[in-house]
Amino acid sequence: MAVQGFKGLGWFLCGVVVAPACYLVNSHGAAEQARLNSTKSAILQAKRDIRSLETEFNTRANLAQLERWNGDVLALAAPAPQQYLANEMALASLGQPTADIQVAALIVPTGATPSQAAAAVVAPAADPVQAAPRAAAPVKSVAQQDVELRKLMKKADRQAIASIDKGVLSASTIDDLQKLAKREKLALR
Repeated sequence: MAVQGFKGLGWFLCGVVVAPACYLVNSHGAAEQARLNSTKSAILQAKRDIRSLETEFNTRANLAQLERWNGDVLALAAPAPQQYLANEMALASLGQPTADIQVAALIVPTGATPSQAAAAVVAPAADPVQAAPRAAAPVKSVAQQDVELRKLMKKADRQAIASIDKGVLSASTIDDLQKLAKREKLALR
């Protein structure tokens, strides 16, 4: 009977011993998890630092090449104080023509040869009022004007293609670019 009286006390003592043991195990696991998370964040920070250092290293490694390009090919310079504009109004008026507004004459006189018609279309007029007397001349039919306009456009296209065939870049520039390309190709090997 005495054993029966201590049965409840035994369960109580067992609970008093087991509960703190479980708490200690959970506390130790949480501490290990916190250390693991701090290690992971340190690894991520180290990776970011490595990436930053690699970028800086690559930039500094390419600095000599950039300086060579700037000196040999591009010849860039820092902007001078005169190149800065005073305000937004100066920037807005930068591309505006000052006083000489030129208007192209779009009316082709009757009986003009194709070369005269091309000159009339391309020739600028100093004053838009000067183009008005040409309108008084008898005008060709719309179909005739359309045919002449198409001829002029084809001629202009041929001239544009011919100017491209002559070369947009000079031969020396193309040679310089080819030499630089060969140098880079050799440097990459």
